[in-house]
Amino acid sequence: MEQFNIAGNSNTSFILFHGTGGNEYSLLQVVGDIDPAAHIRAYIGEFATGKERRFFAPLQNGQVDRADLERRVVKFLKDWPQQKPEGKVIMLGYSNGANFLLALLEKEPDLADTVVLLHPSNLTYRFSRTSTTALILTAGARDTISSPGESLKLSKTLAAHFPQTTFKLFDHGHELTDEEVKFIRAQLA
Repeated sequence: MEQFNIAGNSNTSFILFHGTGGNEYSLLQVVGDIDPAAHIRAYIGEFATGKERRFFAPLQNGQVDRADLERRVVKFLKDWPQQKPEGKVIMLGYSNGANFLLALLEKEPDLADTVVLLHPSNLTYRFSRTSTTALILTAGARDTISSPGESLKLSKTLAAHFPQTTFKLFDHGHELTDEEVKFIRAQLA
């Protein structure tokens, strides 16, 4: 998977997964506001380009193309042991990128020290093991793409397998706000 790297001068690395239509630069400001000294690796979705760029095929009739998602997850996890940085690893995904991270966690729950899931969808993920990976999950009360009720349900599913799960509902839609970034920074401090 293509990636973009920025060297930092701390022992922390942020691994980023943009949302639909995003790119390698989409979440740089978020990490800059959270930890300006961190190393950054931003992965670039390989499904489609431009406004349609994402990490896996779009939903069809509300259903995930599991074969496509599985293929992409297996490919990423095959390469991850050689690409995993030293030190503390924080994975952060927004929307489609958060959904991809959840699919990775299905197969490898100990993928990172912390995983930040910004506005993921509840796509009937299946978790089988318990993990010490800390999860931070955010949602918008007026989000029309990732419904707040489904986000809450997802957080409860995750908490059963990831005891260190934190869920926060914000009074906005599917967009990221300064308030949300401040919350994440405080959680990671």
